[in-house]
Amino acid sequence: MHPRVIANALGAVYAAGGAAMLVPALYALLVRDGNALSFAAPALATVVAGAAVFFLTRSERPYVSGRDVYMIVTLGWLGVGAVGAIPFVLSGLMGPVDAFFESMAGFTTTGASTIGTPEEVAPSLLLWRSLSQWAGGIGIVLLFVAVAPLVGFGATQLYSAEAADPVPDRMTTRIADTAKILALVYGSLTAGGVVALFLAGMNPFDAVNHALTTVSTGGYSTRTESIAAFDSVAVELAVTAGMVLSGVNFALYFRAARGRLGLAVGNAELLVFLGILAVSALMVSASLYTGGASLPSAGRDALFQTASLLTGTGFVTADWKAWSPFCQGLLMLLLTVGGSAGSTSGGLKVVRVMLLARHAWQQVFKMVHPQAVTLLRFGHRVIPERLRIAFLGFFFVYVLALVTGTLLLTLHGVPLGASFGSIFACINIAGTALGPVGDAPFFAGLPASAKVLLTFFMLLGRLELFTVLVLLTPEFWRS
Repeated sequence: MHPRVIANALGAVYAAGGAAMLVPALYALLVRDGNALSFAAPALATVVAGAAVFFLTRSERPYVSGRDVYMIVTLGWLGVGAVGAIPFVLSGLMGPVDAFFESMAGFTTTGASTIGTPEEVAPSLLLWRSLSQWAGGIGIVLLFVAVAPLVGFGATQLYSAEAADPVPDRMTTRIADTAKILALVYGSLTAGGVVALFLAGMNPFDAVNHALTTVSTGGYSTRTESIAAFDSVAVELAVTAGMVLSGVNFALYFRAARGRLGLAVGNAELLVFLGILAVSALMVSASLYTGGASLPSAGRDALFQTASLLTGTGFVTADWKAWSPFCQGLLMLLLTVGGSAGSTSGGLKVVRVMLLARHAWQQVFKMVHPQAVTLLRFGHRVIPERLRIAFLGFFFVYVLALVTGTLLLTLHGVPLGASFGSIFACINIAGTALGPVGDAPFFAGLPASAKVLLTFFMLLGRLELFTVLVLLTPEFWRS
């Protein structure tokens, strides 16, 4: 490893995180909620310290190794999460552990929270929660990669570690240009969300906050009842559209803008993603209708909650945990699947589920035709054997992480069902599951050590397992 290179990159990342806190600091001054200093002090301290480390550790042509990349990405998320927790503590809203939990749930876009009544929280703190999810959605490191040529880093490794795309597909020949395009798409979706929600009837503050947490599929809301508090079909349709658009691979928007609409619309993963959404919404709607709900109400609630759980956003318009066991089970399955690769969604990702299913079918086919040579395809592409092995390895580690995390959480006195649900919610960066999991009183009531454990699994899920787990292997630390 190269400590100088790691320190240089982290200095830039932390300075960017500190600069982001100036936005809620200015808003606190504007609305006079008394929290301007709670943001300004850590913001200025972080910017100054980060900039100092960055300039003191600069070198002309630094060599960035794989170990450096994993350290930069993991420590970048942990450090920004720790800095982002400071305003919650200085404002007196919560203690250090709860603040770190809240901050990491924001930056990882998990959406878990210990705040039971957002309406009672200062507006600047609510804005900071939303901004943290927005920043986490595109990725602090990915935004840094966009300006990597100016900084002097080789950006390819950083992009690969942060984006964690199961089937990498660059939009441009230069990785920094790719990152800039992703940021442009992300910004455009955010701006469109603000306008749509404002036109749908939200006030400017609510529109901005919900647009930030919709495009990031994070799910933080300014209201205790989430989207249900607005009781508006227009708002629900705008949020649903935002969640679905954010669950799509952002690279497809670039293809469409470049005149390759046919390739974008015909993308295999996109078609399966939309198919899962449509079929699941119809099944949930039918179940609600047969359970006594009116057809319009059943269709409205089913579409919204299906989109919310499939993308891992976690917004609610109805008490879906009181629905039939079939609906609950289907929605949990959707949460496991997640959105498309290259999106802000959590879960396994649709492309992995597709390829795992095709691999399983090929194994059955080979039992009947042992001599057959079968190729694993994704659209028109043949997937190399190394990627097939990677998908199988990822799924095994995913299941192992769920089991291990569940057992560790039970050691804190949490019941088995709630332990599994908590780990499941965090590793899929959705923040919600069956039972009490997802409710603020549940997370607030957990022991401090359990909250710290859950923040680790949030990070594990956000960086898709291997980026973090590689740091725990003895081989990583051997020279």
